[in-house]
Amino acid sequence: MELSYKEKLEAILEKIEEADAVVIGGASGMSAACGFDYYNHSPFFEQYFSDFGDIYNEPSCWKLLYHRYKSHEERWAYMARSGCVMLDLPAGKTYTDLFKLTKAKDYYIITTNQDAQFAKVFDPERIFTIQGDAHWMQCSNRCHDKIYPSDEILHKLNAAIEDGKLPSELVPKCPVCGDVMEPWVKSYIFHYCSQWNREQDKYNKYLIEHQNQKLVFLALGIGSMTPEFIKHPFMNMTYQLPDASMVILNKGEDPVPMEIRDKTICIDGDILKTLEDLVNREKNM
Repeated sequence: MELSYKEKLEAILEKIEEADAVVIGGASGMSAACGFDYYNHSPFFEQYFSDFGDIYNEPSCWKLLYHRYKSHEERWAYMARSGCVMLDLPAGKTYTDLFKLTKAKDYYIITTNQDAQFAKVFDPERIFTIQGDAHWMQCSNRCHDKIYPSDEILHKLNAAIEDGKLPSELVPKCPVCGDVMEPWVKSYIFHYCSQWNREQDKYNKYLIEHQNQKLVFLALGIGSMTPEFIKHPFMNMTYQLPDASMVILNKGEDPVPMEIRDKTICIDGDILKTLEDLVNREKNM
């Protein structure tokens, strides 16, 4: 028989409490629930990107990201604005509530998000940013195995934007080959450098070390765009590992596969409300 919403909340809290380790997988739904909407024309877009939308006739951050700019000066102006917004936004409530629920546990995080939200709340050494993030830049030519911190330069560039462009001399260039730099986020030239490989190795080591323990996978805000990076591996491990279980929180979630239904709790709803309800219920237990 299907559990009620309140019963699911209680079961989730019990699973987290009893777990030896918690693996958190977060995607864009975690940020969108806080109003940080990079995919649609929204109040968030109007607040931070309306000038770029007017100049380049694009309705969303997603469209601006893939707009065919005529110059590096134009493209890097948008990338600087986008990066600064990501870095400067306060941590969203979904992230702070999740931290309250899991801060006392042995946890590790894997995320497809590039907006640095997890690192504002959780230990950056326990986060695998599988698609890169806004904190870093790389050479677009991938001429050497190094990525560079971007915080300082992004704010300098953002302050210099005029009419949707940067002065030519401010376009970031690779210190080795002189080619234009690129934000270290997933693209066809994304650099799987030694830092990325170290992050992957740490994450895989964590999974191996805890595979025979009571392990809970939290799949949070993961839609249909890239389930192969987090949700599908979580499902496979939940199926294969005898003491593993899974929690799925996502709006518009598909039915749980039959093979793991008895090991999974799924709530199809607003993840902002669900996490808040979990925190409030934990306080009253």
